[in-house]
Amino acid sequence: MVQVTGPAPGAHFTLIKIAARRNSKALKEAKKNHRKTEPYIHLTFAERRQVLVDLAKIIGDWNAARLFAEAVDKSVVCGSANRPYTPFEFAFRELVQRYEYFLRHRGKAISQDLIGMLVQDNNETMSRRLTEMMRRFHTSGTGWTEIDHIIETALFVDSHLTSMVQMADVCAYATRRFFENKETTLFDLIYPRFDRTNAAVVGIRHFTAHGCSCKVCHDHNLPSASMPFIGESTRF
Repeated sequence: MVQVTGPAPGAHFTLIKIAARRNSKALKEAKKNHRKTEPYIHLTFAERRQVLVDLAKIIGDWNAARLFAEAVDKSVVCGSANRPYTPFEFAFRELVQRYEYFLRHRGKAISQDLIGMLVQDNNETMSRRLTEMMRRFHTSGTGWTEIDHIIETALFVDSHLTSMVQMADVCAYATRRFFENKETTLFDLIYPRFDRTNAAVVGIRHFTAHGCSCKVCHDHNLPSASMPFIGESTRF
């Protein structure tokens, strides 16, 4: 029997199932994630859910904030011979470009040279790869644009110690639940903060097949697979 000090009883059952499959990597990751739940065990499910709603409301009220996100359909965007990048790498490139464009155009609108930086939750698996990608972006561009307004490579931090990264996690959770489960409660609260050009939503893109009728694709006013940032010649 595998146990971790802290998680609720259901977490033990999950860990036992993973251990039974003899997947040591998945078990290690699950144990790490369940440890993060310890401060919230005393709350009921409804109370925990309300915490998320309250946080999403706070984010939605940050009028000066702009959100950027990428929703990637893996079967459409990645995995083929002419698209050898992983979904994570693809989304990172798109996010970097989206942020670069925002800094460039917003700075021009207010007659200031805006400079930004990226702060990323520390992911031991991807940190080296993303650092290498960002260095290449600074040197040679992304294949679609030069990176002139984002300084340095991503700053990797421990999300336990960085409240704004935790708020970004809330946005990521809300976005994922919207696309995977069609849940709108949290997503609708943060949706107004995604960057816009006039009425069109440009801060979030849904990379999927043609004909998607979700609100993100609709509000972008473009066929969802005809993205200006996807290039068949682009290689990671």
